[in-house]
Amino acid sequence: MITLVNLSKQFDHRYVVKDINVKIKEGEIVGLLGPNGAGKTTTLRMIAGVLPPSGGKVEIDGNDIELNPALKKRIGFLPENNPLYDEMTVEEYLLFWADIKEVPKNDRQKAIDFVVDSCGIGDVFYRPIAELSKGYRQRVGLSQAILTKPDILIFDEPTEGLDPNQRQDIASLIRSLGKKRTVIISSHVLAELAKIAGRMIIIHKGAVVADETPENLRRLGSSSQIIEMEVKGARVLSTLKKVDGVIKVTEEKKNYFVIEADKKRDIREELYYLSIKNKWVLLTLVSRDRAIEDVFGKLTSS
Repeated sequence: MITLVNLSKQFDHRYVVKDINVKIKEGEIVGLLGPNGAGKTTTLRMIAGVLPPSGGKVEIDGNDIELNPALKKRIGFLPENNPLYDEMTVEEYLLFWADIKEVPKNDRQKAIDFVVDSCGIGDVFYRPIAELSKGYRQRVGLSQAILTKPDILIFDEPTEGLDPNQRQDIASLIRSLGKKRTVIISSHVLAELAKIAGRMIIIHKGAVVADETPENLRRLGSSSQIIEMEVKGARVLSTLKKVDGVIKVTEEKKNYFVIEADKKRDIREELYYLSIKNKWVLLTLVSRDRAIEDVFGKLTSS
């Protein structure tokens, strides 16, 4: 579907993106991660065809989009800053974009009805954009991106600045849109992105440093496991630190301990019998994956 071949971009003789090679299959939802300045937005703009590469190319079904500009009509793009015109109503804004995207006049009402229903903006359709909440503004931006029913959607930080409920709404909407389309989405909220995307690509200093599923990414670069233990008793902290295989123990709050241990063996059974031996009251004993943020930090710290 989408192939990035040695994709590179220079600004003032400095590489912001250098030699990225990635293949994205039809129907995938791909998360693009990276610290500020890593090259995420530049990469998305090149994929969307709004920024020409300095080297390499972006292909859609084997065709270079720079040599075949008509391919850009297959792409819906929502930039990070979500360009909206506050003086317009939502209706006027969508008609404006229908004109820009050359939607045939006989098809415009059908196209607008589609995005109003898909993005849930019927209640604000006749209101000025200036009056809309941040969540509805993002929905209107998304509606512009899908107006022509493109089979490729590119979203740059679509949940930035939203409250938790608005983030959840937009994430749900993107998952719904992704059922029939290829989606590339960047975000700083890594745990949220892991729930949306089936594949995570991490960029650092303009290069790909990881390309994994969220599950594999949590395990990447780590030789330890995390165990959460809620237990009441005497000398718990000092005793846990002496258990074979334990690397670190932190009492995050009273009676609640987070244990980092070598993942070569599961020590939960040993911790259970240790509780019985010491007459502790064991309330919780669970193993959890390392947070994606932990792995992200390791891969982008240098």
